[in-house]
Amino acid sequence: MLSGIVTLLSFTVAGNVISESLHLPIPGAVIGLILLMLYLQLRDEVPAPLEKVSQFCIRYLSVLFIPASVGIFFMTDLLAAQWLPISLALLVATPVSLVLTALIMQGLLKYFARENK
Repeated sequence: MLSGIVTLLSFTVAGNVISESLHLPIPGAVIGLILLMLYLQLRDEVPAPLEKVSQFCIRYLSVLFIPASVGIFFMTDLLAAQWLPISLALLVATPVSLVLTALIMQGLLKYFARENK
């Protein structure tokens, strides 16, 4: 399990280093995830320790949202001042991002299905 944690942290650090050194507007964690995805595609399998750590993180993912949720209660003034953009973001951007994600996933599944034939 330790090697899985080290693998995840290594890709996170690599993404942060790339983002900071190239002054990219993309967060380092996102770049790290892209690097990890490429690594797993090249390897064509998920190493057992990485899979074990990933399942553990997914199982307790909701716990990571507690600090952000609690923080909202302390930002009532900001929420009152910015209610319109926040509401629009929730009501417009969320469905748009869900549809785009579904379309991209559908395209990727078709691409990989063609590639495996």
